[in-house]
Amino acid sequence: MVCLPALSLEIVEETYLGVPHFVIKTRSATYFYDKFGGGFSSIIDRDGKDWVDFKRDPWDTFPGSAASSYRGLPKFVYTKEDSGAGHPGRKKCVSILLNKRSIKTIAMTGNWEWTWVFYENHATVTMDRVDPENRYSFMYHGPIAGSFVPEKKYWGTNLGGPRFDINDFHKNDMIYANWWWIYFGDIETRRILFIAMEKPDIFLDTFSYMGDSEKGIASDDGMVVFSFGRMQDSQPLLKDSGKTFYIGFVERKIENSRQHSRMKTRIEKIIH
Repeated sequence: MVCLPALSLEIVEETYLGVPHFVIKTRSATYFYDKFGGGFSSIIDRDGKDWVDFKRDPWDTFPGSAASSYRGLPKFVYTKEDSGAGHPGRKKCVSILLNKRSIKTIAMTGNWEWTWVFYENHATVTMDRVDPENRYSFMYHGPIAGSFVPEKKYWGTNLGGPRFDINDFHKNDMIYANWWWIYFGDIETRRILFIAMEKPDIFLDTFSYMGDSEKGIASDDGMVVFSFGRMQDSQPLLKDSGKTFYIGFVERKIENSRQHSRMKTRIEKIIH
């Protein structure tokens, strides 16, 4: 008889930030999933650093909400009647527990559905239903490794890395490219967060930093602004159902191209 190791994964229900959440406890992270928002309010790593750190105050105020309510993941829908579906703090969805590792979210209109599946070291989300008259993006808005200090952050994609570009959203300074996957890191942290698509697509993706004041990247607080499927005018581009995305932590620091190449192999092994 073969004895399998115990699953290091638990999903419980709690009130967090005043609203119902699923709390997903895994070996690599603790995820706080807003049932009505359909997105993560917090993703906390092994060291207690929150890579999303959503807050309600100030609410929807530019640029101050870069330190609060603009934050979230995956923030799928931002147009038409379902705007806010996939964003913590919004009341646009209902979410149910399917089994010991899966959560189903349905927009209240019925136009959108997606399913999260959690593993010990990563999670996946598949867009099960899309509004044929609308488009979506996959966004990560939050403080890399729990802080907004752009000069201490780095990132890399399937096209290369590590990169240390510090682009300022306030100056309309964004990078646009077509990426398959991306990771984010901090020079003082031995860990990266990666976000990936199961299959590459042809759509534009974007990267920048948004500070919470008119100082832009010199602000005391703020967030990284990353999106799969987003045009220069912030219009969403993704339209297909069945599309799967991955998120997860890898306990490695990336300091040079050789380490980047190793991370490339690691990420692409996970998504295959």
